[in-house]
Amino acid sequence: MPDTEVLPAVGEPEAPADTALLLAATYTLRRDRCVVEPSIRLLGIPVLRGRLTASSGRFDLLDDHEDRRLTFVLDAPSLRPSIKLLRRTLTGPRGLHAGDHPDITFTSDDVHLDADRVIDITGKADIAGTARELRLRGDLRHVDDERIVLWAQGILPAPRRKRRGLGPIPRLLAARRIHLEIAAEFVR
Repeated sequence: MPDTEVLPAVGEPEAPADTALLLAATYTLRRDRCVVEPSIRLLGIPVLRGRLTASSGRFDLLDDHEDRRLTFVLDAPSLRPSIKLLRRTLTGPRGLHAGDHPDITFTSDDVHLDADRVIDITGKADIAGTARELRLRGDLRHVDDERIVLWAQGILPAPRRKRRGLGPIPRLLAARRIHLEIAAEFVR
């Protein structure tokens, strides 16, 4: 089958975006279909990388475009870094036991969605007891009657205050920006 058989004819409008399916719905995160990958980069190349699992999440898309909310709760002890120093950078100076770290929470009441499914999300990430502003930009990769697949990336700025109790290498890593990439599926 030649490629031209699946392309729209000249002058034929493309199918409209499925943003109408997003109205007045609350979507719940599928924990098994969520990947959050933090990385620290040097000259644009990821040097340290890890993965976090989600505990819960919710994506509220209500009738009013001003009333859109996104919430992620990530399990801090689940961080599987390529190098363990990244774990201390994201979860704080305490030990690496499950009870020592609170969850990492991201909340946003500022969610903008274009007709082309491009999404801008600005919110606060509570990491190791400090709140930092995080801006994510991405798109909705899949939308149908029952699910949304969201992909976004952003940069988490370094904390304003230096952390105490960290060694010299984790302190150096904690002073760097952390790149985040998120892929998540939400269902009704």
